[in-house]
Amino acid sequence: MAIFKFLFYSILGIVAFLAPIKIGGESSILMGHIKSIVIDGYMSQIKFLVIIVSLITIAGTVIGFIKKDFKNKTLREFFICGPINGIVRIGGSIFFLMVHYGMGPAYILDENTGGLMAGDLIPSLMVTFCVGVMLMPLLTSFGLVEFVGVLIAPFMRKIFRVPGYAAIDAIASFLGDGTIGIVVTDQQYQRGYYTQKEAAIIATSFSIVGISFAAVVADFLGFSKIFMIFYGTIALSTVIAGIIMARLPFKKFKNEYYQGRDIGGEEASVSFYVAVKKAAAAAEKSKVGEVFLDSIKKVGILYITFIPVIMFMGTVGLTLAEHTNVFGIISMPLVPLFRLLGFPLEIAKSMAPTMIIGFADMYLPALLIESVPSEMVRFIVGTLSFAQLIFLSETGMILVASKIGFNFVDALKVFVIRTILTFPIIFIIAKILFSMGILAN
Repeated sequence: MAIFKFLFYSILGIVAFLAPIKIGGESSILMGHIKSIVIDGYMSQIKFLVIIVSLITIAGTVIGFIKKDFKNKTLREFFICGPINGIVRIGGSIFFLMVHYGMGPAYILDENTGGLMAGDLIPSLMVTFCVGVMLMPLLTSFGLVEFVGVLIAPFMRKIFRVPGYAAIDAIASFLGDGTIGIVVTDQQYQRGYYTQKEAAIIATSFSIVGISFAAVVADFLGFSKIFMIFYGTIALSTVIAGIIMARLPFKKFKNEYYQGRDIGGEEASVSFYVAVKKAAAAAEKSKVGEVFLDSIKKVGILYITFIPVIMFMGTVGLTLAEHTNVFGIISMPLVPLFRLLGFPLEIAKSMAPTMIIGFADMYLPALLIESVPSEMVRFIVGTLSFAQLIFLSETGMILVASKIGFNFVDALKVFVIRTILTFPIIFIIAKILFSMGILAN
């Protein structure tokens, strides 16, 4: 019965997230179809929900600042945060309310800055996160992670120089979310599964934004029909970058366990039988009702802790991009490089800022490049924004807040290194896809 439960829910998850389905003449993954139906039919209700979330975020965060702590664990998860994170949350909530009610400076209300974020992106993300998080347990809670994790564990030590346990962290990131990967890695490090150096490698090699968010970007850039190629490019470039990063010095991070704890004892057997056994055991432990309630809670946490941050970082980033030349000036040295690679001058000027603006938020490069007619350029920028991995609106801040030992400068270094490593890989893949007629120039 447990094996059937594992197979049933895992297959449902694979169909929901990985299998293109044709509905009404449109081919997309099931999650994409659900998102389109909800947005097309209930946009006003979604925006009303964002207003409620914004007001709750402001009130809860302010109370959290005053009280410093809550006895209730759920309230702590929702509203207790550091001062910078809290200011950003409140700022993002205020930005949305300003735009929605048309009150505030013109550069915030602009349809290409705050107007774009509040009118298009945030409602879309509200639906995507809800649908994605509610469906995600099909992939992560009923044994699929354990099944695949056991089978690929032997390769982790050999290829990435980390314990086999890291397979679970990697899969949680790819199938779930980059924040999940970093949080799991930080917890495993504190429990003694990894040394500090191993934890640093894992957190900076696998914790990409997951499939559900990738589907949003792919759809936004017009790549829903080739989503598997889009996400496959992200996965391949991430794996190659991970192999290289595992061999970098990482001198700051020591081969020492957190407070001397060493759990040891990696799984000795990695047979198919063991994989099925572990998957069945995980499926048996998972109660559908509990998983459903936990998913609702996670949706709420994302709405409170993530949506306002995206609104804030996105509005600030787009305002700087639209009304200043900050990113253009900083990225100017990159224009000759893109010209050398064969891109026209105007395209090169459009691409250059996207290489660095992703450090603020990974959605910003897609927003800047969305109107560029070249599919190849949109594909390169869209996939690279994921492969860069570090962005301050989410993974960067969580990485710095972890016990692993990262600071802001470390996060910036990782962003730059990953950009240098993954851009050539993605560029080559894009050229191959162009030569095959899959992408248009």
